[in-house]
Amino acid sequence: MNCLSCQQDLPPTARFCSSCGTPCATASAAAPAAVTAAGPAAAAPPPADERKPVTVLFCDLVGSTALSGVLDPETLRTVTLRYFEAMSAEIVARGGTPEKFIGDAVMAVFGVPVVRDDDARRALAAALGMRRALARLNEELAATLGIELAIRIGVNTGQVVAGSDRTARQALVSGETVNIAARLEQNAGRGEILIGPGTLLAAGPTVSAEPTGPLRLKGKRDSVEAHRLLALGADDPELLRRFDVPFVGRDAERRTLDAALERAVREGTAGLLRVTGEAGIGKTRLVREWLAGRSASGGLAYGAGRCRSYGDHGTLAPLADAVRSLLAATEPSEGPQEAADGPAVGGLAVGDAMALLSGGLLRDGTPNAPFEDMCAALATVLERAALVRPVVLVLDDWHAAAPLLVRTAHRLTDGSGCAGVLVLCAGRPDGPEGPDDDGPPTGAGALLQLTGLPYEEAARLAAVLAGPDGGIPGTDPILERAGGNPLYLEQLLVGDRADAGGGVAGSGAEAGAGGAAGEELPPTLQALLGARIGALARAERDVVDLAAVIGREFTAPELVRLQSSVRDAEGHGMTSQRQLVDEALEALGRRRLVESGPGGDRAAAEAYRFSSGLVHEVAYASLSKRAKAERHAWAAELPSVLRSGDGAVGGHLERAYRYRAELGLLDDRARRLRDRAAAALGRAGAQAAARSDLHWAHGLL
Repeated sequence: MNCLSCQQDLPPTARFCSSCGTPCATASAAAPAAVTAAGPAAAAPPPADERKPVTVLFCDLVGSTALSGVLDPETLRTVTLRYFEAMSAEIVARGGTPEKFIGDAVMAVFGVPVVRDDDARRALAAALGMRRALARLNEELAATLGIELAIRIGVNTGQVVAGSDRTARQALVSGETVNIAARLEQNAGRGEILIGPGTLLAAGPTVSAEPTGPLRLKGKRDSVEAHRLLALGADDPELLRRFDVPFVGRDAERRTLDAALERAVREGTAGLLRVTGEAGIGKTRLVREWLAGRSASGGLAYGAGRCRSYGDHGTLAPLADAVRSLLAATEPSEGPQEAADGPAVGGLAVGDAMALLSGGLLRDGTPNAPFEDMCAALATVLERAALVRPVVLVLDDWHAAAPLLVRTAHRLTDGSGCAGVLVLCAGRPDGPEGPDDDGPPTGAGALLQLTGLPYEEAARLAAVLAGPDGGIPGTDPILERAGGNPLYLEQLLVGDRADAGGGVAGSGAEAGAGGAAGEELPPTLQALLGARIGALARAERDVVDLAAVIGREFTAPELVRLQSSVRDAEGHGMTSQRQLVDEALEALGRRRLVESGPGGDRAAAEAYRFSSGLVHEVAYASLSKRAKAERHAWAAELPSVLRSGDGAVGGHLERAYRYRAELGLLDDRARRLRDRAAAALGRAGAQAAARSDLHWAHGLL
């Protein structure tokens, strides 16, 4: 079975793609049965358009008109098709979607249908790969036809409105981001790749590029600061993140790692520990700090590898990288030369084990022997290394691990040997658990789940990130928005933003809007959070969309009532089932997107909140203006909003009107919304003025 979005090979029982998170065909096929059992009210509406961060790539042939004068039309068509095939292959290999072919141009989108946090880097890797692929094609064309093709490429990153139906006869994405990418391509020289400022920021500091100077692009009033792409560096987290700042907190987590290693030594079998947490929470930094401290004192030897969801590498390449780096890091007296001459371990000579692994796994990351033989050889080599000191193998980005790698890791740690070996699998919560990815099996290993830093530790980290001046205004709102996530905090504090501490728009009376007015999140945060939200199953995504309109805090009954209004309007039934909403909230809690909120005057069991202000902001920003307008109008009728007073009601109605006005929908319904909003806000403002709350009165009026 293959993923419908990224074509990743998947086991027949997979419910979600291990590469991109898209629900599999089997899961989709099972949904109608569940819907039928629940009745017509549970029927899921078709996905609507949404706003999302994507990276758009345009590639065009240079001088194609001249070719038509020297080549026979049929020959020209053959050459053009080979060019399209070569370019498309590079795009698809990195998870992009070729959207359309216009004349000699190729347009591709990275982020449709699924947003990934590294879409900008994928697009740049594809652009460089397209140049290399064209060079290979030119070698053949020069030898057979005596011609040479040339291309120019433009890449831009930003928000677009994206359609969900890949079969629709219309563009998948639209917006200024697309237009700028096309204009950058038109301004590029022969063989050049021009990238927009959003792409440069989103791709991270390892991008090598030179500024072109301000470009005046057709259709743009302001100039664009473009850059000429030269190379794309490594994507190691240490290069992309602020690993230079002192490590803060995580004492309890480091003790858990100590205990896991001691248990593997004491019990005489290999151990497996999954370190999970949302993107940016500090999994990689924690593991590296712990390894550095223990290895510096001679307490362990380690090797590390990273799982990747795309690229040209063997399925077991992360494990191969970890074993190779382990062997390279050992002392000469502990290395493979002496190991090869050592006695047999576990019934297999160490030299024979090294020979078997060197012929496949350690050479290119592919198995070259029966599975059990390969695992026995690995166990022999690791157990030999662990005779000197404990061994730790780190497999980072475990959520992208291929099924064979998962099976191998669990086979090594199934309790049959490898004393003193600990396998650390660090990844996001939705990563594989067992060798069949069907729930945790017996002996699936312990779990260390990282949550956000406590407020005091987050404040210490913020002070370090702010630098010696420490002059970051509004730090408390930033800490609230970041929710203890170190990467979010880093990006908000040191990102290229005019106002890093703008605070969160919307008070209790203005529930619904996410984020500070007029602000844009750094592209890295948009991509990270957009990827998490975009990977949700349909039922979970529907709940997130509705909750985002209600506000940072919400209740399950509010979601049920609002969902009923949505489905009534769409003709999908009278009411939705509370059970479906509860199941979605439970799943969102496991993904650390929502959490149980403060009780207040609501029943604690029914109160929830987004796990951070940034999650709420990005979820709200992903809704189309039409969807926001409809949902704010319905939210104004919620009993909880009515109880909050005219300010809350008027806030929702005002947003409903403004979004309709921005879409040009100034009809009778829009005018009624405007009048109702003005009346409610007027009453609330008058009441605030009567109580001498002039600041609030000014905002309302």
